Formats: sequence, structure tokens, C-alpha cells
Amino acid sequence: MSSAGTPKAMRNMNEMLILDRIIAGGPQSRADLSRETGLSKPTISSAVAQLIGRGLVRETGRAENAQGRKATLLEFNQKCFYTIGVDLGATRIRMALADMGGEICHYKQLVMPAENLAEPDFQAFLVQGFDELLAEAGLNWDSIQSAAFGIPGVVDPADGKVSELVSPLGGREATLKLTALTQLFPVPVVTENDVNLAALAEYTLSGQGFSGSLLYFSIGEGTGGGLILGREIYRGLGGGAGELANVMLSAGRLEDILSAGGLKQLASRISAEHDSSANPLFAEPGVSAEQIFDEVRSGNALAESILDAYCGLLAEALGSISAVIAPERIVLGGGIGGNGDLLLHRLEAGLAQLHRKPQLSVSGNGDKDVVLGAIQIAIQAAFRNIRGH
Repeated sequence: MSSAGTPKAMRNMNEMLILDRIIAGGPQSRADLSRETGLSKPTISSAVAQLIGRGLVRETGRAENAQGRKATLLEFNQKCFYTIGVDLGATRIRMALADMGGEICHYKQLVMPAENLAEPDFQAFLVQGFDELLAEAGLNWDSIQSAAFGIPGVVDPADGKVSELVSPLGGREATLKLTALTQLFPVPVVTENDVNLAALAEYTLSGQGFSGSLLYFSIGEGTGGGLILGREIYRGLGGGAGELANVMLSAGRLEDILSAGGLKQLASRISAEHDSSANPLFAEPGVSAEQIFDEVRSGNALAESILDAYCGLLAEALGSISAVIAPERIVLGGGIGGNGDLLLHRLEAGLAQLHRKPQLSVSGNGDKDVVLGAIQIAIQAAFRNIRGH
């Protein structure tokens, strides 16, 4: 039998209506809520008492009325519960504990364990990391409403299955699928592609009031894209949207050309065409992308030539992507993409011939983009859980 019209269901609907109004409108009095919602004052008082009892709402100060008795104001208690956001990176696991307002209360990094770690041991490693995060923050699982994982691979939105994981997580698809993670933790779990979460964080937290389409292009040890279209993450068929690695450029496969490995190969090739004895660094197999950027900043002419050539390839990729998607904004992130001081003006020049030029920028959240996006979807899941109760 349906419970849609039962007194209990009606009370819950009233409570959630009031809670939503307080969250959206900020501190309000009971009289304000009655006027805004159309609910009677006794109904408001009863619902507010329940919300206060659940810890979701608290009284805070008095209204600045011009005359008469000053009404008590009610506000959402952002510390009523907490959520956890996780970024499963290629080399590090980043975990953040946040309140229901999205404020990070505790942050922790772990070194990604070796590829040959057995699956039960990898699961135990994740659980231990969560337990340590909570212990360091002085909390327990009763305070947590949800957890969200940023997965460096394709996440199918239909069933949460994972594919095309990056190294060293390749082979852990069964462990990182949604049903498996849900069994590990005593709270609701949500999963999403990591670059999609980075795009979501940049879209919502940039503080620029931006509401158009956005492409987040992550460039580091690997490459990936996250799309925001119509204010939502666009996942595509089977969650495969934004998997840019296999896009073909004039010089070859996108990820082979633009990843850190591709930049190092480009540096070695251009160095060989010049007098490598004058710049032996670039001919060394162990040179890092970071070293190349440092050399550009120090005024090394050969390093500048390498970066000019690299940005020509990157501009080609962005131009091809823009021809199909036509995003209003492109945000660069990742270990390479974060070097905006060296990349942006070169890319602006490389894209000058585009008829519809997107706004180019670099992520303002550093290596926390994925974690911040994970917190956002964890909070959404937490509110769904609260409303379900």
C-alpha cells in the first residue's frame, strides 16, 4: 500500500520543504517560513521542532525587527553530518572530509599502493585510509552520510561498472565498481569519472557566475576530458564522453603526443636536431615535464622551442575538439595543464584563426579539483539520503 498520503509522509514532506527553504534563503524566522511556504504556524512549529531534533536546523540569533518582539532565526546546521570525497590518482589517493556546506574539515593523502597488491589487501588499504581520516578528524561513521569516488577510468552511469582504468589501477575494475565499493563502506557510495568531477568543481566553484558549456582538459601522465553541458555532467554512451586519448592528431594519437611522455619524447627529438651537447638535459631519458617547464621559465631558448612545438600540437587538439563541441570555456588542469603562465598565451595565438574561440583558463583548484567535485556529488547523495529518512 502506498504511503504517499499518510500523516508520516506529509510530515516528512513539510520538513523537507522547510529545510529546502532555509538552505536556499538563509536564516529565517518561523513566521517567515509560514509566509513563504503557505503552511500554518502550528505546522511550521512542529516541523521545525523535528528538524532541530534531527540536528538539521538550529536556532541562531534574533531578527532585526523595527518594532515588537524580535523573532528567533533558524539556519541550516552545516555540521549536522559530513561527507567524504576521494580522488584515486595514478600515484596518490586524496581524501577530504567535508561538512554539508562543502567546507573541507580534514584532508589526507596516501601513496597509491603497488600494482601487485592483492585485491583484498587493496580493499583493506582503502578502508583503513577512511578509518584514519575519521579518527584524525575525531569523528566516526555515524556522522557520515555518504562517500564519493573519482575513478580514473570510464564509469558507466547505468550500473557503475568501471573500464579503461589507468595504471597502476588497471586490473582493479571489479574492486572499484560501484557495487563492490558499496559493500566496503557503511554509507551510501557514489562514483564518477575523475575528470568529470574536476569539470564539475571548476564549473561550480570558479566564482565567476559562469553558466555556459565547459570542457575540462586534464594533461599529465595521461589525458582526459570532462564536459559540462546544460549545467550537467555529460557522460555520453556508457560514460565514454571525454575519453580524448584516442583522438588522432597530425603527429599521432592524442595521449601519446600530449601526455608527459609525449612531451619528453618531443624534447628529445628537438634536442637531437640541435646541438644536444649544449643542452644535454633534454636528451636524457629521465628528464621530466616539470624540468622542461622550469627551463622555459629560466629563459632556455631550446626549452622555449620545445614548448612552442608542444603548444602547436595542443592548439591543434583544442581546435579539433572545439570544432565538434564548441565549448564556451576550456579549463586546463593536471601536471602539465596547470602551467598556465607558459601555456595560455601560446595557445591563444595558436587558436587565433578559430571563428568561435572559447575562453581559455587554468584550473584554480590545483590538485584538489577531483576531490572538490567528489564532495559535491557526495553532498547531493547525502541530501537524497536525508530526504529518504
